[in-house]
Amino acid sequence: MQIKNSLMMINKRGVHLMYYIPFTDELISEAGQLLSKRHLLDREILPVLPIECENENYATTAVKTIWSKPNSGGIAAIEDGKLIGYLIGQKIENPLRDRHVWINLGGHAISCKSSVELYRDLYSEASQQWVDEGYFNHFALIPASQPEILHSWFRLGFGFEQTHALLSLLDREFPLPLSIPDVEIRLASPEDRSLVEDIANIIRTHQNKAPVFGYSLRDDPQDLRKGYAGLLDDHDVDFWIALKDGRIVSFQGYFPLDKSKVNLNVPDRCVELGVAGTLDQCRGQGLNYALTLHGLAHAKEKGYVYCMTDWRETNLQSSRYWPRQGFLPVSYRVSRLIDSRITSVKE
Repeated sequence: MQIKNSLMMINKRGVHLMYYIPFTDELISEAGQLLSKRHLLDREILPVLPIECENENYATTAVKTIWSKPNSGGIAAIEDGKLIGYLIGQKIENPLRDRHVWINLGGHAISCKSSVELYRDLYSEASQQWVDEGYFNHFALIPASQPEILHSWFRLGFGFEQTHALLSLLDREFPLPLSIPDVEIRLASPEDRSLVEDIANIIRTHQNKAPVFGYSLRDDPQDLRKGYAGLLDDHDVDFWIALKDGRIVSFQGYFPLDKSKVNLNVPDRCVELGVAGTLDQCRGQGLNYALTLHGLAHAKEKGYVYCMTDWRETNLQSSRYWPRQGFLPVSYRVSRLIDSRITSVKE
């Protein structure tokens, strides 16, 4: 294997060598061991996380799944002949994020005996090739349980973008029925198709504004309307609406969430609160809170034990509201945009 960089280090055992090599199939098993130990520490702080990934075989499968994705590449840190850290990124090109690198939650881990500085070194070793190949947008999913890990990515120039959070329904009681004067709260049906189409643009419009400035590819209003209306035909989706004066003024959509070997956040029997929105002029009336109580109570009645949701940190309303409802951040998506002019600099 090609050694990229090496560093002579001295400890109580004497001189030893730490070096970096490209990640390979042969390292998947050791990477799984590192990931399972990291997840164990994550669960000590956030027990809502799924327990399965503490198992080395499960974690190894997660690493293998990530590594087998098209255009994946990575770097490994070796010390005394053992893997002490790895970083795997997937090169992707699509209209939303252009040419970018995506680092999954299971795509990185270091030994519990290593300093979090190792994350910065791993990224330094891996990122040069990505930039050389024209991938200037870098995204990484970072566990929320260990702030020192997150801070090491901040010190690499990454910033907050998205928060993923879980809520346990086991010990939650929902004070229902909750009513709001002149407002009807209920599940939407196919007969509400035209009403649902009329509110399809609420989230997109809100996210386009300050301070989110989030770009959406779904610019065609008709496509967006059809997409929302189509949710009413899916028997697995619960679409809650608040109606006032004959129109929808607030809504929430709950979706079944499949477990994935790549997504280390999803426990068993978990539902996703995937969409939620309220008309600007109707904010502050308790509509979203009422929908939340109805939606979560209904999910619990259906046998769900957890609810997952996510929000943009720059969405002031969401980033303040959902934590107040008990949602605990379990991971963050951080991002970095590198100035593409760097490739034109001549030595």
